[in-house]
Amino acid sequence: MIREDLTRGKYYRVFEMKLFNGQKSGRALLGLFVLTLILALLISSSSLAYNYEHVNVTATVNVTNAGPEVLEVRPEDSVVLSAGGYKTVTCNATIRDWNGFNDVDNVNATLYYHLNDSSDPDDEDEHYTNATCVEASNDGQYLANYTCTFDVRYFAKNGTWTCNVSVNDTMSYDDSLAENGSINALYALNVTDVIDYGELSVTDTSNNITATVTNFGNMDINVSVLGYGEVEGDGIGLVCDQGSNISVENQRFSSSLVNWDSKTPLDSTAQDMGFTISKPTSESNPITQDTYWQLYVPPNPFGECNGTIRFTATAP
Repeated sequence: MIREDLTRGKYYRVFEMKLFNGQKSGRALLGLFVLTLILALLISSSSLAYNYEHVNVTATVNVTNAGPEVLEVRPEDSVVLSAGGYKTVTCNATIRDWNGFNDVDNVNATLYYHLNDSSDPDDEDEHYTNATCVEASNDGQYLANYTCTFDVRYFAKNGTWTCNVSVNDTMSYDDSLAENGSINALYALNVTDVIDYGELSVTDTSNNITATVTNFGNMDINVSVLGYGEVEGDGIGLVCDQGSNISVENQRFSSSLVNWDSKTPLDSTAQDMGFTISKPTSESNPITQDTYWQLYVPPNPFGECNGTIRFTATAP
């Protein structure tokens, strides 16, 4: 719209600002709308994120084979070995298999001196193996008890021993468990059955008669001896059928081949024989010591004469 400014005498074109102002207001409204929309979207997005921040999803699997487990191993403790022979030592174990106790395919065990390993080769002095332990009982479901036995020789080392039980199932899964027991020290010996001086007359001295002492334990030993006729401490060496008996000191001993005068008279109380016999390490190599004995026959016994000589294994 054009109007005339009479005061200045000029015409001015004056544009009515209403339209302009209307455009400005429209833009403002449009901006406000956009801002509102953005805020709404943000709020909506925040709400969506909050609603799905934690989502629980079920996981599933079907396990068709479980490995066996050795739950417990129970070795014998304080085992006393049998002098000169073997002792059956038992190691029991409890085994579980969730596929059933009959899913177990094999149970085996090793028994070994604690300074060795389960995988070491067998050695009668320090390592034994049982390749097929025997099922002793089961619960009808998952548990079974097994017995593993070992024939342990008399010379096996004393001290701590370990029993290691291993199991395999039908799918070749395996498990093992080891526990400790112990074997006691064994001081033991064996001696020639009879010291037979032969046939002698009074005042005769016998030839040297050899009595061999064998270490029958798992420790080094010293050997002591004493003699008696009928009861320990009676002072008699041999009780005879007729006449007088033979006193204990009329028997003499040595650990080397020497004459009568160089031997030690036997006594009613124990005397050390003066040597040590080492412990054996295998059954094929016994450790022995020869001893030598002589008898002097005084006047005036007659007939068959018998007595007792006691050999005792002691700690060196």
